[in-house]
Amino acid sequence: MVAGLVLAAVTAAGAQSMPTAPRTGPLSWDQANSLTRKLQSIEKRRLEKTRKKQTVLFTQGEVNSYLNLTYAEKLPKGLKDVEVRLDRDRIQVKGLVNIDRVKGKVGERGGGFGPLAFLSGDVPVEIMGKLISRDGFGTIQWETVYLSSMRLPVSALEQLVLSATKNEAHPDGFDIHAPFRLPYSVDRLRLEPGRALLDF
Repeated sequence: MVAGLVLAAVTAAGAQSMPTAPRTGPLSWDQANSLTRKLQSIEKRRLEKTRKKQTVLFTQGEVNSYLNLTYAEKLPKGLKDVEVRLDRDRIQVKGLVNIDRVKGKVGERGGGFGPLAFLSGDVPVEIMGKLISRDGFGTIQWETVYLSSMRLPVSALEQLVLSATKNEAHPDGFDIHAPFRLPYSVDRLRLEPGRALLDF
């Protein structure tokens, strides 16, 4: 579930970062499988329509291991080495984006996309934002966007994501400012240093 949220953030992240910093922790199949079991338990709870109040904890290590190992094949093409850092009410996502793939999609709207015109290959990206979550919905107020060593306005991220995420199911693309429903009937998602708490 948090993986889904992070994916939304990461997919939204066609643009972002400073020079790549070392990963904060090693990836492991044990952590990836731990998160898989938690997701299966949450899905079972949803299907059984359990109403008992519950909080499920995902660690930062579990999220990163799941995204890069279990979920790697389903990540958007051209995105790799994703690293999520969780802090109080804030999420930071880093990774490498293949700018040539992104430029191809953005180019469909005609004209070059400013900073992208001068870059090629895998480029480090980074975004950070504040999560607001209540009553089964969440929004992320994006605060900083870096592409390689360049800080970009959030509007540039918005334009890039809208262009890069258009498809038959979503002809208008993904709006990074729009509220999103939390999966699995989660009532609230709380972020703390190194972990995420899902309240049902």
